[in-house]
Amino acid sequence: MTSNSETLEVEIRELFDLLDTNKDDRLAPKELDCVLRALGINATEADLIEFIGELPKEEGQDKDCVTYDQYAAKIKSNLDISNETDSLQGVFNAFDHMSDGFLTVSKIKGVLSNLGISFPESEIQMIVNQIGTDGRISFDQFQTLMLNTEDSL
Repeated sequence: MTSNSETLEVEIRELFDLLDTNKDDRLAPKELDCVLRALGINATEADLIEFIGELPKEEGQDKDCVTYDQYAAKIKSNLDISNETDSLQGVFNAFDHMSDGFLTVSKIKGVLSNLGISFPESEIQMIVNQIGTDGRISFDQFQTLMLNTEDSL
């Protein structure tokens, strides 16, 4: 039986091999463009070259191409970020019952109360003031707090 990580590795390799049309074990900007378009991302050639330029380079590597290792690391990194962001968005949405994109003292207090948790409103207000602006917390502020707990408070 194969693990999820082994299956993911095989799928990443298969996609890379499929996109590597000239079979040189590198993705050129035009090949990379196919990947992004398949994911619904329309990038200009300048965007692709900038993206490739941001990846760490191996000695002697063509500066305008992506190796399999770079490609796999970037895909795995994006999957981790996407999964974390989706999870955090779900938590945020549970508190943001009005779906206006912000958490307020009353929303937080209401959810905690529904969960049977008694929390003084003054403490909730203090937390909202520390994290948010204008008496409310945006998803970006919430995400920053949750992903950088050591630096946030």
